[in-house]
Amino acid sequence: MNQDYVETFLNKDNQLIAILCDGMGGHKAGDIASEMAVLQIGNHWAETSFSDSDEAKEWLDQHINLENQRIYRVAKSYSDLDGMGTTIVAAAYVDNDIIIGNVGDSRAYYFNQEDLTLITEDHTFANELRLKGEISEEEAKNHRQRHTLTRSLGVFNKVEIDFFVFEKSNDSILMLCSDGLSNGLENELMSEILTSPYSINDRGNILIENALQNGSTDNITVCIINNKFDTDSEGEEGK
Repeated sequence: MNQDYVETFLNKDNQLIAILCDGMGGHKAGDIASEMAVLQIGNHWAETSFSDSDEAKEWLDQHINLENQRIYRVAKSYSDLDGMGTTIVAAAYVDNDIIIGNVGDSRAYYFNQEDLTLITEDHTFANELRLKGEISEEEAKNHRQRHTLTRSLGVFNKVEIDFFVFEKSNDSILMLCSDGLSNGLENELMSEILTSPYSINDRGNILIENALQNGSTDNITVCIINNKFDTDSEGEEGK
């Protein structure tokens, strides 16, 4: 069962948002939560326009929290959806700024043709221990609770969102992915694939194939955006 969901949306000013969610919960609960979050936030984004990144960040904080409360209420109202929730990572483009918001362990990477940088921090028990200096990075990778989330949408009535804002470079690539990809590939191989001469869609497929070959058993979802895109014309964007 695929509990991941991803989509991109343009608002009234042709400002792009990409949203990727990795659902959790038994039966069909996980895929319902992830789809709810992506479509609700994305469809509301389509009705907006923003003058700067601060305004967009404030909007994202408000609407991710509103969706968190909605998923929380629905999960409490239906016994077959009890315990459902989802991660979220969203990337919004306003003028020359990119605003990243994340909850959980779905990731955003930024690649500038030289360096691959992990923008987000995983909200997992093992990574929290690493950030506190209680375990090493290598120990965190193999920790038995490396997949145990400390934050997600739908679990509590209020959620804290991490935000990152930085300037877009035209020779860069932004990649959002679920942990099915990041658990299956090292940064070096990701960089090698992202610099390959193939199309954005082909690079996404090669990333997925390599993660599967490395033994990834989780759902794998990737959204790659070539930051040369112009929303007034046709650009390269892969999902």
